[in-house]
Amino acid sequence: MRNIERVEKTLDEVQAVPLKKKRNTQQKQMILETLKEMGSHVSAGAIFKELQSKHPGIGRATVFRVLSDMANEGSLLRVQTVEGEDRYDITNFDHCHIICRKCGKVDDVWFTTPPDVYEHISSTSDFKIERSHLEFIGLCKKCAESE
Repeated sequence: MRNIERVEKTLDEVQAVPLKKKRNTQQKQMILETLKEMGSHVSAGAIFKELQSKHPGIGRATVFRVLSDMANEGSLLRVQTVEGEDRYDITNFDHCHIICRKCGKVDDVWFTTPPDVYEHISSTSDFKIERSHLEFIGLCKKCAESE
């Protein structure tokens, strides 16, 4: 499956997840649509700025809270970056990220964790592993060339 098909399939799955707080359904839908338009790995601040240009009445706290809630319930992935500003990813199935330690650029890496890793960790710890998130830190091409 090509990457764009994966993202479109993921967006359909995210939209199919039952929303826990009905009063925010309209805001959640606007935020999801904005994230879809902007692409993955977008900060809450950038999503708010884009939303505010189309819907001036939406509040910053609402956008940040809804994104956080959606990440906590598993509808979105929260990617913490070295620059300190979380990014949000609609591609919420098992995959990895590569993050530039200098500029904070985030890209997807299409690698899934082998099932025996989960089994090994579960058998050697007191945890039942439900999911994982692997990040690689380095320099993007642009930053590497400027060093």
